[in-house]
Amino acid sequence: MQFDSYIYALFLPIVFILYWALRKHLKWQNLMLLVASYIFYGWWDWRFLGLILITSASTFLTGLAIRPDHSKQSKTWVTLNIILNIGILATFKYFNFFRDSLAEMLRLLGLNPDMPTLNIILPVGISFYTLQAISYTLDLYRGKVEHTRDAVAFFVYIAFFPQLVAGPIERAGNLLPQFLKEKDFDYHNAVIGMRQILWGLVKKIVIADNLAGYVENLLYQPSIMSASSIVMAAIIFAFQIYADFSGYSDIAIGSARLLNIKLLPNFKFPFFTRSMKELWQRWHISLMTWFREYVYFPLGGSRKGKLHTCINIMVVFAISGLWHGADWTYVIWGAVNGLLLLPFVFLPMKSHKTEHATWHDIPLCMLTFLLFALVFLAFRSPNISHLQECIGVLLSGSYLSMPVGISALYYIVPFIVVEWLGRKQEFPLAVMPMPAVLRWFIYWALLLLIAFYGASANIQYIYFQF
Repeated sequence: MQFDSYIYALFLPIVFILYWALRKHLKWQNLMLLVASYIFYGWWDWRFLGLILITSASTFLTGLAIRPDHSKQSKTWVTLNIILNIGILATFKYFNFFRDSLAEMLRLLGLNPDMPTLNIILPVGISFYTLQAISYTLDLYRGKVEHTRDAVAFFVYIAFFPQLVAGPIERAGNLLPQFLKEKDFDYHNAVIGMRQILWGLVKKIVIADNLAGYVENLLYQPSIMSASSIVMAAIIFAFQIYADFSGYSDIAIGSARLLNIKLLPNFKFPFFTRSMKELWQRWHISLMTWFREYVYFPLGGSRKGKLHTCINIMVVFAISGLWHGADWTYVIWGAVNGLLLLPFVFLPMKSHKTEHATWHDIPLCMLTFLLFALVFLAFRSPNISHLQECIGVLLSGSYLSMPVGISALYYIVPFIVVEWLGRKQEFPLAVMPMPAVLRWFIYWALLLLIAFYGASANIQYIYFQF
């Protein structure tokens, strides 16, 4: 069930009504939310429910066995649960990737192996809820959260429908306690939630879906394009994936707000940042926080010298790239982004005087964005050969010709302006201090845009494939 579908437009109000009708009955409220979440998830393929049930049940039972005493028994339970969850993820997402990589390596050595393949569908959202389950297990072991004996509340924590398929990846310390206490309806929070859903739909349907065609045309056969057109493709794709993924996050957070449940932010205007380091502090925040907490810090973080810090950064970003997809192009994307962060380990960087970028920072923001966008060519390329074609064109030096796809600025420029004006808020529509007539005019104008563009395209969210 997609957020931008008619069925979700019917599903969410039904859940909203039932949820608040049961506000005095927490257990029934959570049970209803669990059933709704499984209906939401099973809408793609009911067979996916088996895996999320295995992950939920194994993690819940493991939590009951863990004690924050670092005993051998607790460590064994933690290890077994992580192996189970990573094993499920690796089987469905990475088996064929590692099989093909090993077969290619053996062929280079003169061997001709006959290795099995798995013809299985990658379950939607498995990468997200697996990380969420692992974080609960590790936080229990570290004593950062207390285990719960409320199975329904825990299963909702894993399967909560707004953020189930593409995040934000929540930590148990933030989300789980919200299912263990009664909540009152908050009208103001619900209004902000509706605005955030509206803005998320605009980003997805009006911006991302319309930019998708430009990217497809520009990168279909890179060798016949000019270097300026490939640069244009990288810029357009950066805006497409940002509008697509942050749009999903906005709808997820807004939907949760209607239920008076707070999800953590996933994006903070990353294209208005003045360095790659600052950009990665504002891009896919929940994922990078997860890797920092459960990979970077356990490896030693920045505590063991600059060389060790560089190694840890590269490990984190290489794994992050592989998490995004089972292809070497994603590993390259992650590794290059890691390399771009290494100068910040050795060079002292001045802290910015303001939290948000100003007009004087625009040249630096543009340079940072362009660098980030060009690296995204690796992310977008379907294979190594395609990426090599893109790089070959970029090295050809044909930058003087007018780039193909310049009309995409029709969508990008207004989007940039609105985001820039609202960059000091959580999202551009969060605070609207204006007469009600003008505010409702904006609502209806955006709804008309959604209705107009939504009738012509129904493109799946990019991050659903991960």
